Amino acid sequence: MSAIKSTGLKRKTTDKYYTSESTVNKCIDLIKGKINIQENDLCIEPSAGNGAFINGIKSLFKNYKFYDLEPENSEIIKQDYLEYTTIETNFNKTHVIGNPPFGRQSSLAIKFIKKSAEYCDSISFILPKSFKKDSLKKHFPLHFHLECEYDMPKNSFIVDGQSYDVPCVFQIWIKKKTQRSVPKKLTPNKYTFVKKTDEHDISFRRVGVYAGKVDRDTEEKSFQSHYFIKFDKPLTDELFDKLSNINYSCKDNTVGPKSIGKQDLMKEFNKIIL
Repeated sequence: MSAIKSTGLKRKTTDKYYTSESTVNKCIDLIKGKINIQENDLCIEPSAGNGAFINGIKSLFKNYKFYDLEPENSEIIKQDYLEYTTIETNFNKTHVIGNPPFGRQSSLAIKFIKKSAEYCDSISFILPKSFKKDSLKKHFPLHFHLECEYDMPKNSFIVDGQSYDVPCVFQIWIKKKTQRSVPKKLTPNKYTFVKKTDEHDISFRRVGVYAGKVDRDTEEKSFQSHYFIKFDKPLTDELFDKLSNINYSCKDNTVGPKSIGKQDLMKEFNKIIL
């Protein structure tokens, strides 16, 4: 898989990183347990790279095709997957499996998802950990349901022959007749997001190593890295302490700096401010 314009990865734009054998084996085991594979099904690996998934896919499928822009294995067909137009009609179902390029802010991963969703019955991809967030899951059409989400262990990848760590998740999405339910968009409960120049009660660090930190002393807080919040009622010490002690596990769902979105904040604040 090419790390083209990846964020949070200190490598040249032409560098490649590959999935380790143990990681591939784990992904294959998860697929085996979640997807009902039939003899006449087809598997497509859209970004096969050096062929890390080939043996695993062959262990599950009798029919398979491997593509990559720059093949590094004789079994891989040279093909720009985003320009892929062949519709396979001789098979029961088509399953897409692999480790697509991520691109800047997951732009390439999103394109691979949308291309795959045009014709396939399941998508099993290694993706940036940010895909655990609803804001990125929305790129899967609603007829696709998330059946498996597995946090990849550290050093799941290989760069220049050495173990390499990228915060990733393995997801299995299966197409169904019904649409999945979409989380309801939250709104602030008895508080308001305001500008720093407006009257406010607290600042909330939204990005960086201190993401989630609440402070009453806001004079030196930057609007680029903080939310500013005004409460409908006077802020008590008890409420401030509760808000200060919230654990936002979602802040680690990123390949870059820790971050907390407004929906993540409201999910926790609204549980406390009733």
